[in-house]
Amino acid sequence: MFLVRVGQSRQRKMPAVSMRIGTKILLLMLLITVGACAIVSWIVTLNVTSYETERANDQILLAIGNYVRHLNERHAQIIRIVQALLEAPAQRSLLQAADDSTDTASREQLRQEVFGRDVQTELASQDGEPQFHVLLNQANELLLSSAARDPALQAFLSSPKVHWPVDAVLAAEKPVIQYVATPSGLFVAMGVPLHAQLNEAPTHAYFVGFRVDDNWVRQQLLADRVSSDIKGPPLNAWFMVDGTIVARASSNPADQSLDAFSAAIPLQPNQRTGLKSAASEGVEFTSQRQHFLGRISDLSPVGAKSARLLLASSLTEALRPLHRLQWEILITVAIACLVVIVLCRWFALMISRPIEALVEGTRRIAAAQFDNPVQIQRGDELGVLADSFNKMAQGLKERDELREERVKIEHDLALARKIQMDVLPKLPLPTCPGYDIAARSIPAEQTGGDIFDLVAMTIDPTDTAGAPSLVLLLADATGHGIGPALSVTQVRSMIRMGVRLRAGLDEVLAQINRQLCNDLGQQRFVTAFLGLLDPSANRINYRSAGQAPLLHFHGKNHRFEWLDSSMLPLGIDEDPQSDGERNMQVEPGDLIVLLTDGFYEYHNPQGEQLGHERIAEVILNHHHQSAREILEEILKATREFAAGAPQNDDMTAVIIRRLPPE
Repeated sequence: MFLVRVGQSRQRKMPAVSMRIGTKILLLMLLITVGACAIVSWIVTLNVTSYETERANDQILLAIGNYVRHLNERHAQIIRIVQALLEAPAQRSLLQAADDSTDTASREQLRQEVFGRDVQTELASQDGEPQFHVLLNQANELLLSSAARDPALQAFLSSPKVHWPVDAVLAAEKPVIQYVATPSGLFVAMGVPLHAQLNEAPTHAYFVGFRVDDNWVRQQLLADRVSSDIKGPPLNAWFMVDGTIVARASSNPADQSLDAFSAAIPLQPNQRTGLKSAASEGVEFTSQRQHFLGRISDLSPVGAKSARLLLASSLTEALRPLHRLQWEILITVAIACLVVIVLCRWFALMISRPIEALVEGTRRIAAAQFDNPVQIQRGDELGVLADSFNKMAQGLKERDELREERVKIEHDLALARKIQMDVLPKLPLPTCPGYDIAARSIPAEQTGGDIFDLVAMTIDPTDTAGAPSLVLLLADATGHGIGPALSVTQVRSMIRMGVRLRAGLDEVLAQINRQLCNDLGQQRFVTAFLGLLDPSANRINYRSAGQAPLLHFHGKNHRFEWLDSSMLPLGIDEDPQSDGERNMQVEPGDLIVLLTDGFYEYHNPQGEQLGHERIAEVILNHHHQSAREILEEILKATREFAAGAPQNDDMTAVIIRRLPPE
């Protein structure tokens, strides 16, 4: 007996020992998994950051190189064009004559005709047109300056504040491009050597200036990147003069960081790359919580203390794929940890405990958790018990699901009814001068297949003094419930859109009919009355697609006019035969009664229908009352006739009464 008890004690302790070993295995595997993933993530982050930094620097250097190349190409083109225009003897004579300070006529001719017209026209391109022209001789004497569109700029260019590099232009050893900062903005001036004699050295220096604005930056600096399919963050450029941004552009026009940058943002030396350039300096800065890497170039301007060009790209945007990769690594680590835990638990609990599993399953069922069946793979009585237990749990789950589904359906139906009632016109209804209008919709179920709508609109938008017209809609879809409710709500939405677009009734109804033919299945259609009440003409122009009968009660002689529909219901034929647009002339005291068939076909307990005659009798007895009171009398008569019989169809009514003169 003692040996048996010792054996039983050891059996009880073995799972605990196994769990401790499993815990050690779990911790070791978790440590290896997390450590390996951390090392991989660190290496990837380091390499990607270094790669993106170098790529951003290379792209910026490439953009600067392309910008310089574009300027040189444009400069060479300007030299060829200007020298070709001034090779003619007449122009060269004007250059010689312009050296004489007393010959103002020659200078004025050069300013107005040669530079102001011929050169201005030839140098204009999609990159921009010249903003000023300056001509100097060998003695550094200013012969003329022209800025026809900006007198202040012309005055500034003529002042001694501007030093023009005449000697460098006349030497013609390399292209002379000078940035000029003026009160009117920043300009880039390109020097052209001119020859008074073709076989002699240059005698005059001509400078043509182009405005450095947003378009200039986009065309000259970022054109290659905007037109290409380069992936990655956009490249931004800013021209700054004495701490003020005068021009900016981005390779991505939608980039919001372009306008967010301010010249007051401190620029730090770029410590992330060892690449250096004699023409620019690497910098980095932070704007709108984004870290930017860039290069800044000194433009050595005339007329300002400093002018700099800054090109930068967002390192934060460039590293977004890396951040997504880090999240993926984190998710992978979490999944790997879960797998490790499962494996360790499997090793630690190799000998299953079916009774404990059944107890735990009982607790889950008590807590209404039926999605986790008891996992016992045995061929004995415990396996049969576990199988029966799982079937019982599944049965309880299905019962709860059916109950929840029923509650959900009831909730959805109530919500659908609320939505449908919300789209109906709210009280007070839209008014129309000289008319009294009432309307009501009573669905047979929680949602109905009937709908009405009243929309006030002005036929002539320019006529602000006239009374607005009223669009009238009464629609009835086959059946009742959610499906017909969706159909009539769709009709109401499409008509509202047509009214806002000021389309004609014929076009609106035709387009709705075509759409419903595509949307509705067989044996389904929508009857609809669509009319326009014009109070100025006291006329209703309408189309009735299967919606009948329409009652026009003439108050003057108490005559009932029952009108039929003018075309087939909507959703049957895409090109139906139609009688065209009809109209009703409404006289004082007249009534227009629009009722769906839920009124006329209401059955009493004896199987009789309410019919036209009973409706006409109510109208005749109460036509002198208000539209709302007439509608209430119709509903009252319908309830009395029904004598408690259930409502089997939706009932919707629109009553229009023209008020008699006071």
